[in-house]
Amino acid sequence: MIKTLSRYYLKEIIVVLILLGYQNAAAQQTPYSHVKTAAVDTIFSSFEDDMPGCAVGVTDRGKLIFSKGYGSANLDYGIPLRPDSRFMIASISKQFAAASLLMLEQENQLDLDEDVGKYIPELPDYGYPITARQIMHHTSGIRDMFNLLTIGDIGLDNTTTPGQAVTMISRQLNLNFQPGNRYLYSNSGYFLISVLVKNISGMSLREYTEKHFFEPLGMSSTHFHDDTGMIVPNRVISYRPMEYGVGQFYRTNADKVGARGLFTTIEDMALWDRNFIENKTKLKNFNERMTQAGYTRRGHKINYASGLRLEWYRTLKTVGHAGNYMGFRTSYMRFPDHELSVITFCNMSSINPTSYSREVADLYLEEEFTNIYQTYAGQYRNEQSGTNQEVLFEDGDIYLKKGFNHKERLVWKSNNDFKAGHWDVQFKRNRFGQIRSLHIKTPQTGAITFKKVTEL
Repeated sequence: MIKTLSRYYLKEIIVVLILLGYQNAAAQQTPYSHVKTAAVDTIFSSFEDDMPGCAVGVTDRGKLIFSKGYGSANLDYGIPLRPDSRFMIASISKQFAAASLLMLEQENQLDLDEDVGKYIPELPDYGYPITARQIMHHTSGIRDMFNLLTIGDIGLDNTTTPGQAVTMISRQLNLNFQPGNRYLYSNSGYFLISVLVKNISGMSLREYTEKHFFEPLGMSSTHFHDDTGMIVPNRVISYRPMEYGVGQFYRTNADKVGARGLFTTIEDMALWDRNFIENKTKLKNFNERMTQAGYTRRGHKINYASGLRLEWYRTLKTVGHAGNYMGFRTSYMRFPDHELSVITFCNMSSINPTSYSREVADLYLEEEFTNIYQTYAGQYRNEQSGTNQEVLFEDGDIYLKKGFNHKERLVWKSNNDFKAGHWDVQFKRNRFGQIRSLHIKTPQTGAITFKKVTEL
């Protein structure tokens, strides 16, 4: 009997040890386990409890692996920012409006390449048809409504109803350019998406997105704020610097949704981010359709998709958008090749959330960026003058050596372009992706090319 029990317990112990081994192995396989909370805290250490700040979220393969708030959501009552604090996320709202157009198309209620005048009869005949696809990609030529408010001496602080906004846009008898000819960011177009959705489906953009996206995804703290009197639990107040310190920054005309106006949280935004990987909505091929780049009439590809910018950070592809309205400053940056996303929502007009998102991304993608930056390091030579330039890799950054004891840090601008003080520095790659040359442009000498001759 004792032997039988011993064997039984021995088997149980072995099973437990095997399970623990699997768990430990899985933990070790987590690609971002090297990032500690304290490292992220350091990035946001300037935000004290009694000042506006940011809420931050990081997702890995669509799952929230880090979320935290820094600073205050409401200074009057001392309410801290948290991952469930509700921000108005400004222009990040556009992707939700664009998704509604794609859903209407899937339901055969809308032809994206048909003249939208069919659905919005208030729009004048501009001499050229304007399509929903052009509106979605900012190639419509429709003048920006916020510029029109400023030109009309109405400003942004006065209340303008959605109906009055349609009338104001309709009074513009000319476009900025022939539709489809080029890209020009237009908030008017995305506001008109809310009108399109209402006229076609009979539902407001708030109701339509709730039915097709927010309910299926469990985004219970998200809505298009088309009624300024709506109560919003956990609402974040926005602020701006004032002579006496910090003051509230609020406008009462925030009911014109589509271009902006979405209230959401870090936690809910993570659910939306996850949908790019495992679609739980009825919009088929969600990721592919949302990230399909737009084109001009002449076939020129633009870096804008369905309310999403298609860009690069340190040679890595990114998909996302930034937002700027009142004191809200927001950033959503996704690295599709690594299935990593950084979400940063802030409530102070002087904060640059994109710069903070990049710093957070630097932590999580440290190994990737190290590998990339090491490829720039080496000796470069200009054959005509016989002069050399040296690029150094040190402590995760790259430097251009200037003189015997001086070096200038190369600050990333875009793709393979950097700044070194007042110098513009550009690296060129061959078709295999290898660095082949260095181009330096200075105010004194103009552009000089150096060919890479050795690795460091």
